[in-house]
Amino acid sequence: MNKRKYQIRIALLLVFLVAINTYVLTRHKEGTTTLDKDTLIVGMELKFPPFETVDANGNPMGVSVELAQKLGEKLGKHIEIRSLDWVGLIPALQTQNIDLIISSMSITEERLETIDFSEEYASSDIALAIYKGSDVNSYEDLNRSDVTVAVKQGTIGEMWAMNNLPDAKIKSFTEVSAGLLDVNGGQSTAFIYDPLSLIESSKNLSQIKLNLNPLPGTKGWGVGMRKGETALQQAINQALMEIKEEGFYDEMREKYLKEDVEKYESYGLKYFF
Repeated sequence: MNKRKYQIRIALLLVFLVAINTYVLTRHKEGTTTLDKDTLIVGMELKFPPFETVDANGNPMGVSVELAQKLGEKLGKHIEIRSLDWVGLIPALQTQNIDLIISSMSITEERLETIDFSEEYASSDIALAIYKGSDVNSYEDLNRSDVTVAVKQGTIGEMWAMNNLPDAKIKSFTEVSAGLLDVNGGQSTAFIYDPLSLIESSKNLSQIKLNLNPLPGTKGWGVGMRKGETALQQAINQALMEIKEEGFYDEMREKYLKEDVEKYESYGLKYFF
């Protein structure tokens, strides 16, 4: 065998070995899932007490924090809570900086385009405050050019209005009180927000009537995860079912939510968690 042929064969062998090594590493990487990790990083915006907040020492606390820890116990994983701004939660999940989102996040069609969710662990909790001088009575009456819908920025109400009310005018507010005052004065026709806030904030606003039926076409809160992790999704759904059956929700209502539950019940409403 001449030297040239020998060099060619060696080169081809090296190319083959590199290709095999790359294939094996790629297959290994593709086969690694979130469930293979010992520690799961859970993203939350810790600004929504009593669900996601911090204690006097700055440590994460609240219903969602304890839910995450309980899920960790069921899955046999250590849980690390990572505080992020709301708008950064889904990008952080997609870039694998976090593994799960547990942050009172509603399941929506828009979000399902980019991430997956568990089954809902809390029900939808959105209602409608309406200006008495209008002929609007329900969500079905909102999609008209003569209707102005007030929403709070960054909420499920704002997202729903943007996606479902193309003919209405959408008016975004940073404060709930400002939105309700706008409705009471007739500048906005209706305001979409959670029922307890609407009930209590509108007590002294004489020109507001309430529709406490839940927002149509929306689901409750779910655990967010990356697309395609079916085994993780199934494991979390099973864990959530067990957690609920074991009385975790009752414990959380007593520990963090007792006052809210009593308020809901005093208005004849079923508490969403």
